[in-house]
Amino acid sequence: MGIFDRLRRRSGPDRFAGEVLAALRAAGISDARYHRREFSIEYRRAPGAEPTWLYLHNVYVECQREPHTREARIRRFVTTFTRIPDVPEDWDSARDRLRPVLRSATFARGGDSGRPAPLRRPAFPFLDEMVVIDQPTSMAYVSEMTCAAWGVSAEEVFAAARANLATAAGLPRAESPGGRVMLRFVDDGDAYWVSHILLDGWLATLAEHVGGTPVAFMPDVRSLVVVDSDPQPLTELFELVERHFTESARPLSPMAYTVDHAGRVVPLTVGAGHPAAGVVERSARVLAATEYGAQQNILRDAVDDYVASYALFSSPEGGTFSVAAWTRGMSVLLPRVDFVAFNVAAGNTFFVPWDVVVEADVLTELPEYRPARYRGEVWPAPAAYGYLRERAVPIDLGRPVPR
Repeated sequence: MGIFDRLRRRSGPDRFAGEVLAALRAAGISDARYHRREFSIEYRRAPGAEPTWLYLHNVYVECQREPHTREARIRRFVTTFTRIPDVPEDWDSARDRLRPVLRSATFARGGDSGRPAPLRRPAFPFLDEMVVIDQPTSMAYVSEMTCAAWGVSAEEVFAAARANLATAAGLPRAESPGGRVMLRFVDDGDAYWVSHILLDGWLATLAEHVGGTPVAFMPDVRSLVVVDSDPQPLTELFELVERHFTESARPLSPMAYTVDHAGRVVPLTVGAGHPAAGVVERSARVLAATEYGAQQNILRDAVDDYVASYALFSSPEGGTFSVAAWTRGMSVLLPRVDFVAFNVAAGNTFFVPWDVVVEADVLTELPEYRPARYRGEVWPAPAAYGYLRERAVPIDLGRPVPR
């Protein structure tokens, strides 16, 4: 039985990957390999050519939602990516085609698949800035290896990408709004609207369009919504954005972003008494839960430590909080959460606030992970354990927040 037949016998993502591999074979590409952990396919369009990677998550989600389109979507997906032009071999040819994009911190991460690492740097919590080569019908991500081949630094590549976008950036002349105004930008594949918030001062200039301090939402990689900071409708808008985020095939963030006193883009924060305080807090935790869940799937079979889940709960008072569990006798990789649940034995669990766990000096932050993970070695020493037990707090787990 061949590999394609074995893949087809499995269900879900594996079967889907097998169908994409078969479509590649039908298109004349036989040198292709499925990477199950990161749900991607590595292929070469010709013998000895540089490998290209197809990330399958987005098209898989689209096919799950519209199963009758599955065959056509796979065929279109393969056709698009097997006909893209080659990556420019020199810097002069590539420079003007570069664009910055925002992606999740877990996007295109998958351990030791052997592919060149995509160029990236942190932009916002759980979001990274990456660079693509803008192609007529698609885009190709710039890798660290590509930078080396071009003989330029990562900083030069990021700067060129932003400069190209800034050259094309523009807005119509603002009119004095007569009331609350919402701006909605939907990308046609060429505008890179979401990327505009990476440009210094761009979001700040929208104040005159929306009639106040701008607040931006980016529920998926192609949608940008900007309103003013009037607190009254924000709660409802957060709820709509979270629904869009959770249902999107290409989600980005349920959080809101605004500008500080210097015009820099920052996550929106509000005081405890603000009408939108609860939804602002929830949006940050929903994004964290999504990203830590994706990271857990990547790491589960790649490390010996137990990779703890980021569990999100709704409190009886209407707020949200996060919990991760550390079980006695197991080395653990913890996400950064509100509370750590120490599982001593069946039926014997106590909860400790994150800051207290950090004070106890029982965790080591591991810089190689984004989002951040912290290793706990087997179990706290007796003195540290006593310190933690004394500072345990009662927790009503309420109900889990579905992801």
